Amino acid sequence: MSRTLLALLVPDAESLVGDLRLRLDPAAKLGLGAHFTVLYPFYDSEDITKAHLETLDVVAAMRRPLLFSLDHVGTFPSTVWLAPTPDAAIVELAHALEHAFPGRPATGRTFERFVPHLSVARNLRRAAEREVVVSDLERRVRGGTTLCRCTELHVMGRNSGGWEPIHCSPLGPD
Repeated sequence: MSRTLLALLVPDAESLVGDLRLRLDPAAKLGLGAHFTVLYPFYDSEDITKAHLETLDVVAAMRRPLLFSLDHVGTFPSTVWLAPTPDAAIVELAHALEHAFPGRPATGRTFERFVPHLSVARNLRRAAEREVVVSDLERRVRGGTTLCRCTELHVMGRNSGGWEPIHCSPLGPD
């Protein structure tokens, strides 16, 4: 059994942040590439049904592929991340998925609003650590726009070996 999440993988971001993520994001060390988590948790892997996957395929097919740039650095208390511009389509997808799967497990944590973010460094407890990463990312972002395209929504599961894809739902046509 493994806990799962729904993610938009962003391989176009690897050249910008892959080295930092491997050092500073535990998920990257476990094989989860640059991504936006759009729903967590989803279901435990053993509880995912054919109906869940069919619903996921339908929701994804109703969305166009996503084109965005990573041009803004943001922080949460222990995380440094990049924001997509524009972000509206990612927010809409996350809300559609929440609505499509009201019976999924809850974490007990709730947030005022969904903030699309590509985590680069996590578990940074000291402000000085965060500031070093923020400065590095801001320098990288100033170096040129990173355009990214997402065409698929992935169910990712974590097992003893790390993160692995369980299902892929293509986004609709352009």
